[in-house]
Amino acid sequence: MARLNEASFKNQIKENSFSNVYMIFGNENYLKDFYIGRLKKKLVNPAFADFNLREYEGKDISIDDIIMDSQTVPMMSDYSLIIVRDYPLNKSKADMEKLKEFFKELPESCIIIFWFDTITVELKKKDSPWQGIVKAFASAGDAVELNERSVPELISLIISSAKKRNCTIDNYAANYLIKTVGTDIQTIFNELEKLCAYVEGGKITCEIIDSVAVKSLQAKVFDISKFILAGNGDSAMSSLFTLFSQQEEPRFILPIIAGYYIDMYRVKCAKEAGKVPADIKEYFPYKNREWIIDKASADASKIPLESLRNALDILSEADLKIKSSSVNDKVILEEAVAKLLLLKYR
Repeated sequence: MARLNEASFKNQIKENSFSNVYMIFGNENYLKDFYIGRLKKKLVNPAFADFNLREYEGKDISIDDIIMDSQTVPMMSDYSLIIVRDYPLNKSKADMEKLKEFFKELPESCIIIFWFDTITVELKKKDSPWQGIVKAFASAGDAVELNERSVPELISLIISSAKKRNCTIDNYAANYLIKTVGTDIQTIFNELEKLCAYVEGGKITCEIIDSVAVKSLQAKVFDISKFILAGNGDSAMSSLFTLFSQQEEPRFILPIIAGYYIDMYRVKCAKEAGKVPADIKEYFPYKNREWIIDKASADASKIPLESLRNALDILSEADLKIKSSSVNDKVILEEAVAKLLLLKYR
C-alpha cells in the first residue's frame, strides 16, 4: 500500500502481488493504457469476462453503483475487476468520503481501478484536492503515477524496439527521432513501425527519419524559429503558411515559438549571472527535456540579450492580441514573425 513508480508497479504485476485498490494517473497515456491492459490480462479470463469485468466511464456511473458492483462474486476466477475511467473525484468531497469508507470493506475478491486518462491529476498546488485523493488511494491500496520517460530511457526503448523488428538505429538517430516526433510513446512506436517497414531490416538514419517520419507540431515550429534566427524570412514564412494549410491554429503555434525564446532568454541570463546553462534545471521544469537547454544555449550564444528581451515583448503583444483582439489570428502571428525577423541576432 503505497505510491508506486513504474518499476515497482511492473514488478508487482509480474509477481502477481495485486492490491485491491488502484489509482492510475500521470501524463503518459500509452503507459497507463498498457499497464491496465496487463492487469486485465492477468486478472480476467476472457471466457468469463462478461461476468468478472466491469468497465465504466466516470460520467456514466455513481459511487453507489460502483460499491454495489463490488459485491458481485467472481465466476471461475479469484477476482472480479472494476475499471472506472475519469471519475471526477476532485469535484465531490462526498463521493471521496464514500470511497474511503468503501475501501475499508472492499471484498478481497474484488479489484477496483480508478484510471485518470483525460482528467489531469494536479499535485503541484498544495491546496489541490488531488493531494488528499492520492493519499487516500495510497493508504487503501496503490496510487501509481506513470509519467513520460526520460530521453535516455526513450532512446533505449527505440533501439530495443527497432531490434525486435530486425532493424538497427544508433543513439544519435534515436535521439533525433525523439526531437522530430516528440516524447509520446505511442507516437514514437507508430513512426518507428513506418521506419522499420521502410528500411526493410536495414539501418534507420537521420536522413531517413526526415524523409519518412511525421514531425510533431513542436518540431515544425522549431524549424520556424531556426529560420528566424538565421534571418531566412522566406523559409520562415513558407513554413508558417504550411502549418496554416495543415489547419494548425496560431494559438497553438505562438506558445511554442514564445517558449523557445523564453528558453534562450533563461540560458542567456544564467550565463550573464556566471552560471552554466544546466543550472536553470534547478528553477524551471526541464525534466526529460534537457536537450532543449543544449539547443537554446547554442542558439542564444550569439544573440544580444536586448534582442531576446525585444523578442519576448513582440511575442507577449501577439499573445495579448490573439486573446483579446478581433483581428484574424493568422495575421497577428504573421506580423509577429515579421517583427522577429527584423531583430538583430548577431
